[in-house]
Amino acid sequence: MSTEKATEKAVLEENTTSSPRNQEHAVPQEKPNTREKILDSAIQLFAKKGFNGTTTKEIAKGAEVNEALIFRHFSTKRDLFGAIIEKKIDEEPGMEEAIERHRDSKNDELLFKAIANRMFEKCGNDPSFMRLLHFSALEGHELSDMFFDTYVEYINMLLCDYIEIRIKDGAFKDVNALYASQAFIGMVVNHIIVQELFGGKKKFKTDMEELVQTYVTIYLRGIQSNTNHRSKP
Repeated sequence: MSTEKATEKAVLEENTTSSPRNQEHAVPQEKPNTREKILDSAIQLFAKKGFNGTTTKEIAKGAEVNEALIFRHFSTKRDLFGAIIEKKIDEEPGMEEAIERHRDSKNDELLFKAIANRMFEKCGNDPSFMRLLHFSALEGHELSDMFFDTYVEYINMLLCDYIEIRIKDGAFKDVNALYASQAFIGMVVNHIIVQELFGGKKKFKTDMEELVQTYVTIYLRGIQSNTNHRSKP
């Protein structure tokens, strides 16, 4: 049995036994926001140290709760990490809304700018988001697969569908729509990785409006057919 699993078992046993002696030392009544405090503490630590580098003791200290309270809400540390990824997914409705909002108008520039702006806004407001995803992928956590399957692939599908429509309209070149979708998202994600993981935002200031306009201009000039003049940068 691993040291951490042994700790989980010992903490649970110590606080669930029915003996009078242990009842005297039972876990104190928790406050209504205990679960959120645990999640917030875990998010900060997982984003800084990764899943394997973070202990439940550290999470409890950051949340200012008894360690045993963590196991009331989450049976294992892995379950806690899973709850964080699910929370992040649930908090992120923005990019599909950007696609839906501009799809019918077929205004390519507005649609791609809306997607890029939403991605930058999300990671700017929640810098732990990208770090969590990278740690989960590097450590082989199955929740990174869940995020990719349920969210990244979904966004790719929506954008891919739009690109296919524009290809049929003759507005875009006849290219692989999935690869084209991945190419645009990859441009944006690369900038986010450089900014958040490699300290880019500490080294230079970025004009986000100019950045988005540049990315969209480069992308559309590459994918739009020579006869399409609907969306001019």
